[in-house]
Amino acid sequence: MQHHVIYRDISPADKKLAENYVAKIIERFEKLTRKFDPDLVHLRIVVEGLEKKKFYFVQLTLSLPQGILSARGEHKRMKTAFKIARERLEKELARHLSELRGEHIYKRHQRYVQEMAKALPELAVDKQADLKERFMDRLRPLLRDLYRIARREILFHQLTGELPPEYLDPGDVVDEAVLWAYENYDQIVAMGDLAHALHKKILEIIRREINKLKEEGHEAIPVEETVPLDDIRYKLKEMPDNPYFVEEERLRWEDVLPAGEVTEPEEALSAEELSNLIMRELSRVPEEKRQAFVWHVLDGLSFAEIAKLQGRDEESVRKDIEEVREYIRQRWQALGAKPKEVEEEIEQEVN
Repeated sequence: MQHHVIYRDISPADKKLAENYVAKIIERFEKLTRKFDPDLVHLRIVVEGLEKKKFYFVQLTLSLPQGILSARGEHKRMKTAFKIARERLEKELARHLSELRGEHIYKRHQRYVQEMAKALPELAVDKQADLKERFMDRLRPLLRDLYRIARREILFHQLTGELPPEYLDPGDVVDEAVLWAYENYDQIVAMGDLAHALHKKILEIIRREINKLKEEGHEAIPVEETVPLDDIRYKLKEMPDNPYFVEEERLRWEDVLPAGEVTEPEEALSAEELSNLIMRELSRVPEEKRQAFVWHVLDGLSFAEIAKLQGRDEESVRKDIEEVREYIRQRWQALGAKPKEVEEEIEQEVN
């Protein structure tokens, strides 16, 4: 870790005392940021004596590959000013690392499962009273996570060519799943997991449409074809009045790689191009492995939930996720530095 220290309006005696605290701060954050490339981590420390207020001011600024964190401490005792600044920066770093690990995604998924479970008694009342519209209106607001999964799944099948661009609207897919849930509610209740049943149903609907196209003679594009980053296949047909609608998902390399492994590419791409690049790389992975990876990393599903959806054991799910992560890691090393240059090489190989 690189560091830079600035002293302002500090007496020689205070500076000598401050140097001891500074050394401890540097040692502390070197340990806390050891997973990052040390050349990409920079800690700036400003120590200032505020004579008129008889206070000490300590400002800590930590620059990381994925962001800049800052904290400050003020106190009449220098030691306490350092302690306040350090504790605040540690909290900021913990929050930042939590986001990089995707913990907020897992919490969002748990809220979704809990909300679905809470809705079951009221949905049962609607079903018994044959109130289909109220049943569907009650369920729709809970399904934004399911809509996100359907939208991404359709995009992947567009990139492999199994679905033509704008052939499927994810809102229509989720709506069909909701109607199915109403018509088969007693059966779903017996299964005891509405979230799981709906997730599985949207996959069945999408697969049904793919099979229908195959029967009509539609042919998927070759797996080795390189889809340009501005291709229409990265876009979806979505209705503006969609009750499930969430903001368009833009993937980042730090979404799919562990904290500390991501560096900025030498050749700048827009956020949309980078997101499309990640989608394209994931679309090259076999479907079952790709699904396991994105459901775990981007949607927060556990190994057990994925194993249940795919009808296999947890260990094989875990192994597949690690294999895909390693593939993405290798592709990042190749694509992350000069993505357009590598893309041209791929096109030359294909042609």
